[in-house]
Amino acid sequence: MNRTAKLTVAMVDWPLLVMGSLAMWLTGSLVMDLLVVPSLSAAGMMAEPGFISAGHLLFSVFNHLELLFAGLVLSGCFLLHQQRFFSVSGQRFSRILAVVLLAIAIVYTYILTPAITDLGFDMASFTSTGEMPAAMMPLHWLYWGLELVKLAVGLTLLRWSYKGAVRH
Repeated sequence: MNRTAKLTVAMVDWPLLVMGSLAMWLTGSLVMDLLVVPSLSAAGMMAEPGFISAGHLLFSVFNHLELLFAGLVLSGCFLLHQQRFFSVSGQRFSRILAVVLLAIAIVYTYILTPAITDLGFDMASFTSTGEMPAAMMPLHWLYWGLELVKLAVGLTLLRWSYKGAVRH
């Protein structure tokens, strides 16, 4: 006898999935931003010739994980919105904030990482002066601005999801 379980929307604990996805995503971002990148910089690896390729691979993989988490959060927010899971303000804005998170992940994956990688291949100015090329600075400022927005939006959705889970 062959029994296969069908996974339905009702079988998934969507609040837990949204909170877990947000927690892993935001924690991963903080680890990358506050531990991995500063460690690579302090070790002098950013001046190595192969760093651009390795950095591109590292950030590309992480960016694709961010897309996965953003998709899970967006799907969860749409389903939880249908179930009237969030508070009044959460009902109004949860889907918009989830779309903002997805947009940030898309910008990282398809715009910022390729642009920073392309500029990084011009390492002659980076290695000779010890400083980052000037054209890369606006991209890094954009990255850090989006990181702050992602953190604020992600923590807001995490808080709303937690409050909804406590209420239900």
